[in-house]
Amino acid sequence: MRVKRVSEHIARLEIPWRFLGLINYPVAVYLVREGSGYSLIDTGVTESAAALIRVLREVAGGHGPDQVLLTHAHHDHAGGLSALQLTWQPPVLCHREEVPFVTGEMNYRQLPSRSPAYRLGRLTLKHSEWAVNLKPPLEGGQSKMGMVVIHLPGHTPGSIAFLHPQDRAVICGDVIRNLGGRLSGAFPLTTQDPQAARQAIRRLAELDCNLLLPSHGQPIIGNVRGKLLRYLKRSRK
Repeated sequence: MRVKRVSEHIARLEIPWRFLGLINYPVAVYLVREGSGYSLIDTGVTESAAALIRVLREVAGGHGPDQVLLTHAHHDHAGGLSALQLTWQPPVLCHREEVPFVTGEMNYRQLPSRSPAYRLGRLTLKHSEWAVNLKPPLEGGQSKMGMVVIHLPGHTPGSIAFLHPQDRAVICGDVIRNLGGRLSGAFPLTTQDPQAARQAIRRLAELDCNLLLPSHGQPIIGNVRGKLLRYLKRSRK
C-alpha cells in the first residue's frame, strides 16, 4: 500500500480487498491535512487494519489521525475502526443517520428496500458494533476540517461526501465508482434505495469541484459535472 498525494491537502491510499473473498474490489481511504494534523476518511477493511496503521505511522511520523470521518459504515469503509481505536483512540464522526450502524443498534440487513438486488445482497452485509470514541454526529452543510459535509443518502441512510472547497475536490464514498475508467453508481447489491442513490449522483454534479475522489476506482479529474451528467444520461437507457 502506498500513499499518493492527489491535491494540495488530500492524499489517497488504496487498500486491497476481495469482496466475498472472490472479487478484486480495492477500497480507497483518504488523508486530509489541515495545519500540522490530518483526518482519515474511512478505514478500509478489518483484514488490512494492521497494514493501514503501519503506513499511517510511516507517513505521519508515528502520529495517528486527529479524527476519523466515515462516508458510511459498511465493512469495507469502517472495518479498521477497532484497530485504530486500540492504537490511537481517535474520535470518530459520521452522519446522524449512520450512527446506529456504528454502535450496533441497527443492522443493514434489517433495512426495508424495494430493490430486489439489495434484498439479496444485504445478506452479505456484516452486522458490526464498534466500541469507539463516537463524537456528536455530522449533519449536511456542516463544516469539518476545512470541508463541507454533503448528505447523500441512497447507498445507506447516512452516506455523506466531503467537499474541500480550497482544493475543489469531493471525497464521495460509494456514491459513484470509477472502475476500469468507466463510471457506475453504487454497488446495487448493497444499495438500499437505488432511486435516492441516483439523485445523490445528480447532487454531486451540482457541486463546484474539479476532482472527484471515489472509494472504488481511480480519481475523476476535470469536467466532473459533464462526466457525471453523461453517465446519468447513458445509464437511463
